[in-house]
Amino acid sequence: MHNSRIDKLTKEYRPELNGLRGLAVLLVLFYHLEFEWMKGGFLGVDIFLVISGYFISRNILVDVQLNLFTYSRFYTKRIRRLFPALLLTIILTMAAGYLLFAPGDYQRLGLSSFFSTVSASNFFFWSEAGYFDGSTIAKPLLHMWSLSLEEQFYLIWPFLLVTAFGLYRKRLLFFILTGVLLSLFSAEILFAVDRSAVFYLIPFRMFEFMLGAACIWFERASYAKLNKFKHDVLFSLGLVLMILPSIYFSQHTKLPGFLSLIPCGGAMFVIIGGKKAFLNRLLSNKIVEYIGKASYSIYLVHWPLIVFYTYVTLTDFSIYEQVVLGLLSIGLGFLMWHYIENTFRYPRKKNMKFDPAWIIVLVIVTGICLFSKVTYESGGFVSRFTGELFMSNEELLENRKNYWMETYSNNGILKGELDEGHVIVLGNSHAIDLIYALRFNGFDGKITSLQSGSRCYNFGSPEQKIDSDFCKTRKSQNLKAQEWGQVDAVYVHDDWPILDIPDFRIAIREIKSKTNAPIYVFGPKIRYTENVPDIVRMSKSIVPEVINEYARKYSELATKQKINNALANEFESNIYYHENQIRYIDLLHLQGGKELDEFEIVAPDNLEFLYFDGGHLTQRGSKQLGKRMKTNHPYLFDTKMIMNE
Repeated sequence: MHNSRIDKLTKEYRPELNGLRGLAVLLVLFYHLEFEWMKGGFLGVDIFLVISGYFISRNILVDVQLNLFTYSRFYTKRIRRLFPALLLTIILTMAAGYLLFAPGDYQRLGLSSFFSTVSASNFFFWSEAGYFDGSTIAKPLLHMWSLSLEEQFYLIWPFLLVTAFGLYRKRLLFFILTGVLLSLFSAEILFAVDRSAVFYLIPFRMFEFMLGAACIWFERASYAKLNKFKHDVLFSLGLVLMILPSIYFSQHTKLPGFLSLIPCGGAMFVIIGGKKAFLNRLLSNKIVEYIGKASYSIYLVHWPLIVFYTYVTLTDFSIYEQVVLGLLSIGLGFLMWHYIENTFRYPRKKNMKFDPAWIIVLVIVTGICLFSKVTYESGGFVSRFTGELFMSNEELLENRKNYWMETYSNNGILKGELDEGHVIVLGNSHAIDLIYALRFNGFDGKITSLQSGSRCYNFGSPEQKIDSDFCKTRKSQNLKAQEWGQVDAVYVHDDWPILDIPDFRIAIREIKSKTNAPIYVFGPKIRYTENVPDIVRMSKSIVPEVINEYARKYSELATKQKINNALANEFESNIYYHENQIRYIDLLHLQGGKELDEFEIVAPDNLEFLYFDGGHLTQRGSKQLGKRMKTNHPYLFDTKMIMNE
């Protein structure tokens, strides 16, 4: 496409594109408010990235053509546009967290506020659990990951675009589309390797920004070749391609990747066809247009509001709460847009040699970073909660370390004496509970840990189709382990999220084909729908009996009991297990007693936590479970007894 098509670019106001921003923020808002019919509303972020790529690229190219572009001018505009509302949101979030958060949660908020302030929160949240996990209850700045992504784009894209314009002016579109392909294929290929990295990091999101930039050329071509009817078709198709995936996609859809082209393509079609389309009034009407104008502020305020409300109530939203929180998010967003964004967006004096916004922002950023440092080093200002029962961030990190570091090393908890026996423990992270239960209760032999993966059940089957390749690869690696022929027993356990008996039979037969050793299948433990430290906090008690009784309302007892009964029945009715030395261990009744009414989340003698999240045991929890296992199944701790069993 000849470069003259972009030589006549102008900055023009497109009300329907503000409406597109409004649609994008509403999709995200509905998703975060947990409306069942909007399971893919997170795609609003992808739409935002396309819009940003279009506007930023167009504005840069217009200024370059008019010889008005300077990096200082560009970044001053970005600072005035983004940072006042951003920094105010972080300050207010830290203030609310000080009043509401337990020390461990507030310490972590201090760390995330630092990374959010310096535009690196996507790296911070990448290093933690994923965006779609259940621990977002104490992450009021989680949504900053996408803003950090945009700020990183603003940092690198002007240099790339201006340089490419100077060197490859006639092939600029080719340069952009090449970047799209490199980023897109990288995301698709590496998704199975590190899903979180693909979700959070800019190399794997760059194609969405660059698709927006490519709209500049496609838009001008459409003006010359398409009539109004075809623009209406393009515009309508764009709306469909954005809205339908937002309804039918979910957190289990393989994104970002090739499927991202559907909502991103929809955003492109609206940008390309929206100017001439008669139907553009669907997005250019005053209501949607003004929501679009305030979309940045609405996006900033809505998530902290939702998180703090959830943190205080620890309950699912009613429809009334969803509506009120949604309207409140929009209302507060409009206030921030009017009084903060619009107030500081433009300097009062024009043609200043140096804009004081740089100094003001630098001072505020430094202040937030210093306070974040103090917050983290103080442990979240523990003195605020004198005598209150909580789990510190150090305790949480120590427990996580036990699960995801030490159990991967033969020099840590796994190390033992071969003459004392050798067992394989196979399963996902929940199987590590067994390792600590064994080690803390007298098993001195060697332990080989084979991890089936957090997204897999039945020791290698995917819970979701999206994880098929990952689980298949991990399962194959585990079955090829050299230790199968060298062990005295095999222990298998996971959290049993679902039960598929035919698939379970296949998995057990595959394991049995690798070893002649007896196999022990450990059934489900009790899990909770919320993190145990949050349940303890909401109990508002330091009496063990009261806390443990309060926790029953958050337990998954009905689900786990159903799975436990089905597994027990499978072992009783199928002679294959008896003939092949495969036994079932009922953990649920070991934890909850004969009537399944004795479950505990804190120890009755000293209030120590027995869980550090909704399902993983602390070391004290593992030790307690192991003690009950040893009382009822002592042979599990002595391979000589296993061989004589």
